[in-house]
This record gives sequence, structure tokens and C-alpha cells, in this order.
Amino acid sequence: MPDAVVIGGGLAGSSLAIRLAHLGWKTLLLDRQTFPRHKACGEFLSPETQGIFKKLGVLELLEELNPARIVNTRIGFRHGGLVEAKLDEPAWGLSRYALDTVMLQAAEDAGVSVCTGTSVSSVVAETGGFRIGIRSGGFSEVLHARTVYAAWGAHPRTDLIAKAPGLGGKGRQAYIGLKAHFSGIRLDEAVELYFTRGGYVGISSVENGLANVAALLPLEWARGKGNSVSELLKSAAAENKRLSERLSGGLILPDTQVSCAPVHLSAKCHAWGIIPQVGDAGAMIPPLFGDGMSSALRSAIRCASYGDRFLRGMISMDAWKTAYRSDMHKEYAAILRWGHLLQTLGHMPVVPRIWTAGTRLFPQLARFMVRATRLNGKTPLL
Repeated sequence: MPDAVVIGGGLAGSSLAIRLAHLGWKTLLLDRQTFPRHKACGEFLSPETQGIFKKLGVLELLEELNPARIVNTRIGFRHGGLVEAKLDEPAWGLSRYALDTVMLQAAEDAGVSVCTGTSVSSVVAETGGFRIGIRSGGFSEVLHARTVYAAWGAHPRTDLIAKAPGLGGKGRQAYIGLKAHFSGIRLDEAVELYFTRGGYVGISSVENGLANVAALLPLEWARGKGNSVSELLKSAAAENKRLSERLSGGLILPDTQVSCAPVHLSAKCHAWGIIPQVGDAGAMIPPLFGDGMSSALRSAIRCASYGDRFLRGMISMDAWKTAYRSDMHKEYAAILRWGHLLQTLGHMPVVPRIWTAGTRLFPQLARFMVRATRLNGKTPLL
């Protein structure tokens, strides 16, 4: 019987599995998809991620992928205004196609049993642990594990576990997430975010001289605007002149196009259903929050530390749940509120003009915005 089963092989899941294996626990990682695969994601790795990658022992492996260097940030409003700021330290641009593949291999190298192409149909608490129903290759199986961790991404698996209050999308804005790689878009070591009608389109460099174009657009708006990622991006670009100009010289790479829907931004962190939740499973953050993948890594490291204590009999599951929920609230509550506020202000008719003029007069305001929407290690890792 494994000590730990991690459901989801993305950045949060693979990081969690690596850490648990390093701590000496028999770990199984499950993912319904096969790898390598593209994923709808901004593919921006803030400076803080590099320290966590070093802690996980994968920094050199990722450096060998030659991630793009990013030192500048830009926000382009629909009225044409532009806010620019420099990062305190260089960030990376790296595709999830490359990143997740390396992380899964690192997990295997650490001793994790990795099963891709495997879907999870049930998670049930039982005496001494959990019962997990899985399906792979047309066959069903039941596993038993001492602990189980949710790293299944932004879509709440309410079919598997008890639904936490406010976790579903009822009554909240539904979005569609898009992503594609482009050639022919030149970026001067920058990550750019453009406001569109109710949504955003981000552009950043990734490896091999390509640009990642990722969007989060209102699902209702997207209806009738196109049936493909390229058509929807073209429709979104028509609402922001600067964005349209940026994409006009680019050539989309067809096999990199990915979409997912519906996506709901989190109003608060949901760190626990009947099992702990890490990464996007715990909080889906607004695009203006520039530390998304760092937050996934931090939640994974923190959750692994509590899982280690529980497995060693040092704390109860109730104590783990209480402490982890508290930590995640401290980590994300203020950031999520600030991110939603900036999102609301950025879509107002007048505020962006004031915003743009203010940062011209007081450049430090732009740097404050960048810092305010990133974690920057506000709470120490265990």
C-alpha cells in the first residue's frame, strides 16, 4: 500500500510527489493524460520559483532547457495606455510541454511510481486511510493509501469528493482559457498582459525563441466569436489595438493550441475537501497575480511537510487540516483580494487612464503593482 497517492501530474502534483519521495515515503502519482502535452497556462515562472526548484533538486535540469529570461513587465489597457515595470530579479519563460515532462521524469528518478493515462473515479475515506478507484486501459482497479492529495488543476472534482462551500462555479463569472505558441513575435525579455472585454491576453517568451500567448476570456463573450484558439485570439485582439499589433507579425503553431472551459477564478483559497488540495485545485488566481506557478510550488512543499508529519504519527489529520488551511489563508487571502481589485479597476472605463497617467508621474507605482500581486515568500516554507 502506498503511503501517498497524488492525483494530478502537473507542476503542483509532480513537485509534491518529489518532495514526499525525498522524505522517504512510497508515493504514487496518477494523471489521466499522457505526457508530453501542452497546457493552457501563462508559462511564466517568477524569480521565486528558482529557489524552490533548487530545493527539489531539479534546478539544473530545468536550466538545461534554456528557459527564456524575463526582466520586464507590461500591462496594456483597452484605451491604449501602457504601464511598464522591471522585475527585481530575472524570471523564466518555459513551456509546460517541457517543464511538466522534466518534472515527471524527476519524480520517477526520485522513486515515485508514475501512472499516466489513468483516471480516478472515486476517493473514499476509510479506516486507516483512503480507497481510490482508478481506470486505465479499459480496466478498473481499487487502490488503498494512507494519504491522498488533490493536484487535479482548476476544475473542482466534485464527483470525487465532498463539495466545499463556494467551490463550484454557480453565480460566478465563467471563463475559457486558451494558449498557443507563436513564432515571429519579438519580446525584449518581457511578459505582457493586455486587457480585453472582460478578460486578458498575456504574451511571454518561452524556450527556442517562441512566444506563449495565453488568454482568459469570458465564456459568454466567446460564444459566436470562433471555434478555434486562433479565431478566439483574433477576436480578442480586435478589442485592444496594442495587442492586435503585437500578434499581427506572429505565426501560430497549430499543434500547440489548447483550450479549457469553464474556468472560475477563486474568491478564496479552498485548501481542503476531504483531502488536501494544492496548486490550482486549492486556488485559481486572477491573471494579474504574477506568481501563479510559484504559488503551486509553495503549496506543494508546504502540504508535503504536513503530510510527512502525519505519516510519522506526529500530528493528527484534523491538526494537519487546521494548520494547512490556516497557512493557505495567510498565504493567499490578501493576494487574491488585491488581484480581484486590480482586475475590477482595470476593466473600468476611467481608472486605467488614471492608472497610466499616475505611473508616468510616479514610476514607483508600477513596481508596487508588480510586488503587490506576487507572493514574494510572504510566509516561510516549512
